[in-house]
Amino acid sequence: MKNKKNGFLTFCCSLVPGAGEMYMGLYKQGISLMVLFFGVGAFAAWAGLEVLMAIAPVIWFFSFFHTHNLRNMPEEEFMSQEDQYLVFQGVDFSNLDESLKKNRKIVAAVLILFGLCMFAQIIMNLLDPFLNSFYWDFVWRLNRNAGRVIIAVAIIFSGVHILKGKTLKEKEVME
Repeated sequence: MKNKKNGFLTFCCSLVPGAGEMYMGLYKQGISLMVLFFGVGAFAAWAGLEVLMAIAPVIWFFSFFHTHNLRNMPEEEFMSQEDQYLVFQGVDFSNLDESLKKNRKIVAAVLILFGLCMFAQIIMNLLDPFLNSFYWDFVWRLNRNAGRVIIAVAIIFSGVHILKGKTLKEKEVME
């Protein structure tokens, strides 16, 4: 792996988030940036949270300048770069099974709700010719916003859960 790659190809690859890092030989970093960039876009579009698209330019600029910084590093410094995934770096997944078992009902409920939303969209597409316009419009709007409702409820539930956990810890400290 060397950092003195073709300048034109480096520039072209740096235009796609993650592709420049992959061209430089840092595949884990490249995949992380690609998944992050396109994942934010897909999630924002699916959930109807267009405000999340404000994160996309930040990811793009980071990837662009990171690629060019890698190319301009001295060879020995570049060789010391460790190819790591950028997301979940340093997170301990050893308690993942325990955490999933503890919250399995919540995870199951969210998965079931998402599945029902997908199923409802399929049924609505099949029944489209048979539904009158008012009913169809109401049901379509309700179903289109179901993902946003689920995410909003999950965020609210998480916030309440965090607050309850903090107050419980505060009570334990006071006792």
